[in-house]
Order: sequence, then C-alpha cells, then structure tokens
Amino acid sequence: QDTFDSVSTYTHEWGHGIDERYSGISNTVAGGLRERQAASRERLAELVRVARNNDQLAERMHRLALRLLHARTQADVCAQVEASMREDFDVTPARLLLDSPAQSEIESMLSAGKPRCGHFSDAQRKALLGEGGAAAASMALVPIGPGATRGALVLASEDANRFSPAVSTDFLARIGEMIHAALVRCGDGSRG
Repeated sequence: QDTFDSVSTYTHEWGHGIDERYSGISNTVAGGLRERQAASRERLAELVRVARNNDQLAERMHRLALRLLHARTQADVCAQVEASMREDFDVTPARLLLDSPAQSEIESMLSAGKPRCGHFSDAQRKALLGEGGAAAASMALVPIGPGATRGALVLASEDANRFSPAVSTDFLARIGEMIHAALVRCGDGSRG
C-alpha cells in the first residue's frame, strides 16, 4: 500500500500536465502537417492548371498546322494564319506582315531574331497595326524567316499581361517557323 501511494503521489506531482503538453505538441505537428498538405494541394492544382493550358495550346498549334498544310499560296497562308489567331487563339488584331513597308523597322525591333513580347511605343504600334494598334496594351512580334527577313506576325491584346515581357516565347517562335515553312512550301518564301 505504501509503495502504491508513493507511485501515485509521484505521477500526480510530476506527471501533471503530460497529457496537456503531449496534446500541445500533437496539435502543433498536426497544424504543420495541415499547412503542408494545403500547400501540396495548391501546388497540385497549379500543375493541373498548367497541364490543361498546355493541352489547349497543343490543340491550337495542331489546328494552325493543319490550316497551314491546306494553304496553297501566300495569300492562303496569310488568311489561314490570321483566321487561326482570331478563331483558335482568340487574338485580335493579328496581322501577318510580309514585304511590309515597315520591314526595316520590324527587323530592328527583332534584332535578336527571337519573338518579342511587351509594350510597344505608340509609333511602333501604329507602324505595325495602323490605327487599330492604338488600343493594344501588349503585343507580340514574331519573326518570319531568319532575322525576320521574310516579315513578322504581329499579335496584339487589350490585356496588358497577355503578351507581357515575362511570357515564354517558345511557342511563338514555333509558330513563326511553321509560317515560314508554309511560305517556302508555297513557293513564296524563297528569300530565307
């Protein structure tokens, strides 16, 4: 009886609060795990969103490729590109500038030989899109042919972020290459 009382007294005196301390640690660990789980869910949702966007982009690129395969002349290529940009990519205005009076300005804007996205000056927007360029808050300029020697595809948006300078230009470069190949195939792109 005496030993039992001693153990009981000891656990009562020294063990007091163990359950509360364990519960506090458990809640802290559980809270951290819940935060990590929420962050993982957000990351997964973002990856799913990016994958869906990439699937949609791949489908749009496929439709453009089919349109270009059916084009037989330079005029067909121009019409198909502008229709695809409008109907498949939801980009208006979009202009394919070949043999443009603004060719030297186009080449200077694309001196790096890569697509350029961002905000263009009033004079540049007017040179590329005429009066319709005034409403463009962001634009993409895609070279057609090496060094834009063949011309450029001009894409514009009233959304300042649609063609922001931070946007990846890989797909735009591929579009430019596809257009150039279609022009060469049609016999109208022999200059590069």
